[in-house]
Amino acid sequence: MNNFIIKINRFLVLATLFLIVQGCASLGPVYQAESVAVPSDKSLVYIYRPNKFTGSGITYYVYADEKIATKLYNGGYFPYISEPGNVKFWAKTESKSSVQLELKPGNTYYLKGGVQMGVMVGRPNLERIPENVALSEIEQSKLIPDKDWAKEKIENEKKRKKLLGL
Repeated sequence: MNNFIIKINRFLVLATLFLIVQGCASLGPVYQAESVAVPSDKSLVYIYRPNKFTGSGITYYVYADEKIATKLYNGGYFPYISEPGNVKFWAKTESKSSVQLELKPGNTYYLKGGVQMGVMVGRPNLERIPENVALSEIEQSKLIPDKDWAKEKIENEKKRKKLLGL
């Protein structure tokens, strides 16, 4: 029984530290319209999350079909260049949120992320937003750097398992 309690306490401490570290990302410059060069045969999806106090320490990966598009931080945005067509954007923590977009070449779309209350961790919430609303919400967001998020996710999972003794 004591061994179980020790493992639970270790998990809670590590989960707290993980959330603190995840909330302290180095983001780039503030959003600037027309700063992304997109080939005419591609689509642009701005994935963004307005800066809010509630859930600010929670981050999550946003997928485009089965590929990680970005890791979404509080107050961050990422310009995702995609092949046109039917693309499912989704995110998952303890629950899953998804949005299906029919992307047309040369068009720009806005996908807003948020966090709702969860049992153990915040739940992601994704929704397509009209351009006029999105532009007012994204203007203070900072650029999320382009990174090999799949590699980072694998490394973080290995570290987590090692710290938990799994």
